[in-house]
Amino acid sequence: LFLDELGEFPPRLLEALRQPLEEGAVHVARRGGSLSFPCSVQVIAATNPCPCGFHGDRLTACRCPRRALERYRLRLSGPLLDRLDLRVLVPRLDADELVGPRQETSGQVRARVVAARRIQADRGALNRNLTRGDLDALEWEPAAAAVLRNATTRLQLTGRGWDRVRRVSRTIADLAGAESVAAVHVEEAVTLRGSE
Repeated sequence: LFLDELGEFPPRLLEALRQPLEEGAVHVARRGGSLSFPCSVQVIAATNPCPCGFHGDRLTACRCPRRALERYRLRLSGPLLDRLDLRVLVPRLDADELVGPRQETSGQVRARVVAARRIQADRGALNRNLTRGDLDALEWEPAAAAVLRNATTRLQLTGRGWDRVRRVSRTIADLAGAESVAAVHVEEAVTLRGSE
């Protein structure tokens, strides 16, 4: 599910996403009864950093009043953001970045993803479906655990956020073909979580 302009959605609709993202089910209650529907979905969303779209841009100054910027940011609540595994700022690219050499082709990335999913299938479940006990049983290098502990304090991660960083770290390790999660995998997962 791709949600464009996430910051423009009414807050009540955004908050309604929390339960399906967390539980993998949509619960509909009406006067005559209630039903639950399975909902295994990958949500991808995009939003501008502010109403005018230029907050933090290196070429164009933001025109938003401070109050409008604060209101816009508050539309995305902490509990909703906590359920999003990756939050990546995508700044404007300069000319050198646009014409520079390509790093990986789509085919190369696809091959790494297929291999990582095979590793997860062999482990018994995709990383997104691992329980806390499953995550606890995975192999971590001591330095990786230390990076996670430091990030937990620095970013004030919730229990949910902590488990999400562990899942993403394990996925990054799988993409690299690594047996155990290393510090570099956790550092990348923390970076991909964003600073909000």
